[in-house]
Amino acid sequence: MSIIWWGLLTWFAAQPRPNPGLAPSEVIRTVVEAMQNRDKPSPNAGIFTVYQFASPANRARTGPYGSFVQLVKLPPYDALFAGRAEHYGSLAVAGDRAEQAVGFRIQGGAVWFRFIVSRQTGGRCAGCWMVDGVVPMPHEP
Repeated sequence: MSIIWWGLLTWFAAQPRPNPGLAPSEVIRTVVEAMQNRDKPSPNAGIFTVYQFASPANRARTGPYGSFVQLVKLPPYDALFAGRAEHYGSLAVAGDRAEQAVGFRIQGGAVWFRFIVSRQTGGRCAGCWMVDGVVPMPHEP
């Protein structure tokens, strides 16, 4: 039993987490990569990473982790997990807010999402860039 706990603790400690040293573009790429590897090394591991980067304001809207898991598996967000990120648009930074469009290749075409991140000003993640929202875009920017 102790080997299982050790493995879980090692995996948990190795997961990317918000930290003030990550730039907005690094946060967005980390979240996108976690989505692309949703079930590695275990089921929903990528979704857990995405949730770790969700800002407090985002979590207030989406609810606790269990609700978040269900939400991201529904359209239109399911395309983020089924597709492959192929294009990162220009990063637009204005003060403590940044946005970047990301294009995903899916079966039958492409979809675009705008990732919105902000630098947190208080709490345990002060100074960290975190995801405030991921918004489907009607077309390529």
